[in-house]
Amino acid sequence: MKKAITYLILFILYCLVAFPIAAIDDILKSDNFYLVTSLGFGILNSIITFIILKWKDSFNIITAFSIAFIALAIAYLLMEVRWAPDWDDYGMITAICTNAISSIVLWEIAFQIKKKYISSNEY
Repeated sequence: MKKAITYLILFILYCLVAFPIAAIDDILKSDNFYLVTSLGFGILNSIITFIILKWKDSFNIITAFSIAFIALAIAYLLMEVRWAPDWDDYGMITAICTNAISSIVLWEIAFQIKKKYISSNEY
């Protein structure tokens, strides 16, 4: 039950933070939306990594940005597929939900790797 609540909190956090991170691109007037969102979610993931995984700083940052880039790549690919064009014309809801779900799955994988294969003393 505790994990389900944690997953729900992370899902809501990712969904709520997606809009301000996407708005940063408009504020900066950048032409590279994917770079701005990758950096935004990378910073969010870094904060989560320092709280949950508690590895050395370099491993935390590498893990956080890897999860952000992989999750956004999956979200972009599924946004381009346009599974539900009737209710999601631009694919944004699909991308936001996919990013949240894939990030949570990747976090669980990283946590299980840490728990099973890496002792906290080594890294």
